[in-house]
Amino acid sequence: MAGLFKKIKNRTTGRRYVISTIHKSPEIFETAVFTANLLYWPRSLKHPDLVIHTETFEAACQIHERLAQRLASELPARLFQEYD
Repeated sequence: MAGLFKKIKNRTTGRRYVISTIHKSPEIFETAVFTANLLYWPRSLKHPDLVIHTETFEAACQIHERLAQRLASELPARLFQEYD
């Protein structure tokens, strides 16, 4: 199964982010948000800004889309603090 991947540019700060959702194990899906450079390449693959684990693919897709929408318009620090 392929994962979900989305490139986001935040409108308020101008920073770029990459959201990735992968199938980590048979029962766990992982959604991670990485700070990206100008070419949308993650600055640090080992240290994502935010990691969320879910148990179903539907929940992972919902979180992925919700993060993409909110990260495009809200302040990233506030969003990351809400999910921590």
